[in-house]
Parts: sequence; structure tokens; C-alpha cells
Amino acid sequence: MPCFYKTECLRSAIDGSDGVQVKEERTDRAYESGLIGFFERWSTKKELNRKKQKKNKTVS
Repeated sequence: MPCFYKTECLRSAIDGSDGVQVKEERTDRAYESGLIGFFERWSTKKELNRKKQKKNKTVS
């Protein structure tokens, strides 16, 4: 049975609380496979870390 809401579900999951972790893992995999370079990985991880800290401050 195909799910017509698959894309919406996946997008909401990535935008949710564990979305930053998923994006970090995806960035690490892209770096390990050679799709992105060191500076792009560093920049992306820094941006994701800032988002994670911002979420932690709003939750507290």
C-alpha cells in the first residue's frame, strides 16, 4: 500500500526535535563519501550546532 503522506511525514520528522541530529548525520556521511569538503562540513555543523543551542534556550 503506498502512503500518500510519506513526504509530509518525513519533512515534519526532520523539522522536529531530532531533525538537527539527522542533518548532522547526513552531513557526516556526505563528508566521508567525499561529496562535500572540510570547510562545507565545518560550516554546516556549526550552523546546526547554533540551531541546537537556540532550541535548547527556548525550551529551558
